[in-house]
Amino acid sequence: MELYIVDGTYELFRSHFGYPSRISPGGSEVGALKGYITHLNSLKKQYKYLCVSFDSTVESFRNELYDGYKSSNDIDPDILNQFPLAEEVTKLLGITLLSMKKYEADDGIASVCEQFSDKNIKIIIGSLDKDLMQCVKGDEVVMYSTRYKTFTNDKGVKEKFGILPNQIPDFLALTGDSSDGIPGMKGIGQKTAALLLQKYENIDSILNDVDNWKKTVRGGERHAETISNNFELLKLFKELTTLKKSVNVPKDIEDYKVKDINQNKLIKFSEKYRLNI
Repeated sequence: MELYIVDGTYELFRSHFGYPSRISPGGSEVGALKGYITHLNSLKKQYKYLCVSFDSTVESFRNELYDGYKSSNDIDPDILNQFPLAEEVTKLLGITLLSMKKYEADDGIASVCEQFSDKNIKIIIGSLDKDLMQCVKGDEVVMYSTRYKTFTNDKGVKEKFGILPNQIPDFLALTGDSSDGIPGMKGIGQKTAALLLQKYENIDSILNDVDNWKKTVRGGERHAETISNNFELLKLFKELTTLKKSVNVPKDIEDYKVKDINQNKLIKFSEKYRLNI
């Protein structure tokens, strides 16, 4: 049995940049919405169990923890205005919607992965988001790039970043994640972060043995000083990059089964925004 989880926010952005502009009768941009619908319809032909997790309000509890975290102010209004429409049409298409308000779409996805862990259900996460790589587990939970048409399992994570999936939060805390507004530790790139995490399991262990590795790692003296002087901030960055696995999501796999659609409502929606669904 397979469950495909769509990172709805990612797909709407991908469609915005990958599909031509389209203007609704009301004068609003709906090109991303058209591409998003096309993608969901293609998935419905392939998967019996399907859901979409979406950043309904963009802002989350993480904005309360760190002022620099991504917000709706950073998003082009042409895309942002299509968020509620994407959520509405997801439900009209008979697909289970996880509408995240206090949390983020990634937290919803992580919680679904946790919910069905060890239940003989293969989960495919449709996204390229590095954050979500912490959810990868063997061949049971994998990521799928809708752009490159490739799958990534835990070996793929190791090949790409040199670390294990569960080390992704530590890795991103060190290197930063510009898409989320997390600067990371100044001067520490992916190679250095991977080297340290290959030897030490997490940022706490890295700090505890700082006197040893600072003499052997290239630029170690400088990096050791950066980590030591900014460790509280580093811990905050790790908290920001660690996905929540306890968000309230549907518990039964049948809740994710694609449902019959109300054709009349879908037609009205299509005509209202000139989508030609």
